[in-house]
Amino acid sequence: MRAAWYSEPVQSFLDKLLTRGLLNPEQSGRIERAARQDGGSPVRAISRLGYVDQQVLAIELSRHFDMRLIEDREWPEQPVLPDCISPRFMREHRILPLHAEPQAVTVAISDPGDQATLDALRVASGRRIDIRIATDSQIVSRIERLLDGSGRGGEQPALTAPGSAGSEESAEQITDMALDAPVIELVNRLFREASAARATDLHIEPSRGRVSVRRRIDGILQEAGFLPPDLGRATVSRIKILTQLNIAERRLPQDGRARIYADNREYDIRVATMPSIHGESIAVRFLSATNQVPDMSKLGMNAPDLKRLKEQAVRANGLIAVTGPTGSGKTTTLAAVLEFLNIPARKILTIEDPVEYQMEGVTQIQVHPEIGLTFAATLRAILRHDPNVIMVGEMRDPETAQIGVNIALAGRLVLTTLHTNSAAGAVTRLLDLDVPAFLIASTLRCVVAQRLVRRLCVNCREEYREQPSVLAEIAPEAASRHTAPLRLWRAKGCDHCNGAGYLGQAAIFELLIVDKALRALIKPDADTESIARVARKSGMTTMMADGLAKCLKGVTTLEELGRVASEE
Repeated sequence: MRAAWYSEPVQSFLDKLLTRGLLNPEQSGRIERAARQDGGSPVRAISRLGYVDQQVLAIELSRHFDMRLIEDREWPEQPVLPDCISPRFMREHRILPLHAEPQAVTVAISDPGDQATLDALRVASGRRIDIRIATDSQIVSRIERLLDGSGRGGEQPALTAPGSAGSEESAEQITDMALDAPVIELVNRLFREASAARATDLHIEPSRGRVSVRRRIDGILQEAGFLPPDLGRATVSRIKILTQLNIAERRLPQDGRARIYADNREYDIRVATMPSIHGESIAVRFLSATNQVPDMSKLGMNAPDLKRLKEQAVRANGLIAVTGPTGSGKTTTLAAVLEFLNIPARKILTIEDPVEYQMEGVTQIQVHPEIGLTFAATLRAILRHDPNVIMVGEMRDPETAQIGVNIALAGRLVLTTLHTNSAAGAVTRLLDLDVPAFLIASTLRCVVAQRLVRRLCVNCREEYREQPSVLAEIAPEAASRHTAPLRLWRAKGCDHCNGAGYLGQAAIFELLIVDKALRALIKPDADTESIARVARKSGMTTMMADGLAKCLKGVTTLEELGRVASEE
């Protein structure tokens, strides 16, 4: 990857990421194109495209440029050099002054190769620049905290706007407030802060006398503050206006979509409203418009299972199902499999709601039930387009399931998701959807079951030793296999992870291959436990065993594994 405007240190850093396997050549090409298109830094493009975890990227930059990572004590309690650097400049360029002296200013920056930004600050301040490396999320969240005046650690401030009060307002007044600049800025700030905190969801929920704002980060809901009732109603109305919902209708649930720009990133947001006894509640799901499809090798599946899954995926026909609860990463796994299969010799069509990953060379269809474009209706017409591979976002009703299985029987490879607790449960779920047992046995090739656990922050995790008896409750079979003390890790908490001890999520998997022995069990009265028992005898790595292996590697903790998974 070569570009004339890259500095030599930045270019050598990119080459190092390639050599170490943190980037692949295809990703390098995309980074170069993104940097050319934006006229920006390739390091910034890596962060925006999400190819390398922000914390890992910061550590690699620190090593390569021989610069220190920021320490918790260095974050300022008050804005530094507010007359020299504007909030907009700090947000756009991911830079924050930490400490100023007569001759030098110390700054946190996420891209130490961004000489233009550093030169601009050097000229504006008239001082030498000392650099500390931080992540984008750290810098933006600290900027928002300073601007909000809430550098008070974990204390949650009330969110207010000029002129807000706790009195009841008419529908017309609430609508007018939703169009006022303070409310527009408040909603923009809520979106910016959610993006900076890596939130996947934003919840605005009315209760008696106040409206709570919560964000889901790494699968866990966290309080973000409170709004007065009138301002909460105006905020909900503003979001409804953005997503073209009926702001006068507050008695019925509504769903909407929009594309927004927050924290220098584009998002497709899905919005769902729900009436409650205290007013309208609203949930906002953030889907990055620039999401890049992960490589299958980066999913976190163990090497033997990854090899077996690839072997099943290249078959010309059959059904591959990915199971797990909502928000467990099923769509990401399917997208990675499709990217692996995506070559010019194959025609791939997807039917999704919504389209979360946009893939070149793949025909992707967004369902619209309101006009009759449902999963089942699209599936009925799809064979006329001569696909080799079809991905159905979810088999949620008998009609879709039966059509999909029949398409697999007709010589196409069908990928889909199901809501079950285990891989073995996929068989009984298909039976519940009225798919005949003989069709399931004839078409089902394999089932991937998965959950997401929080990933330990590598900056502060602590190692400790524990006796194998600790596994007795969550993984009794594993407890009997271990005799020596276990090398495990616990969450501690630091500024890098905002005190949580965790940063990001990792998937735990189990892969069930449907072989001859399992096909014999697929009958109308099929028993999930019998199927799981035979699969384990055939060598299936259970989700709990995969999770325990990740605990021993320091990826997550036993507590986190016990929270999201349990032995059946």
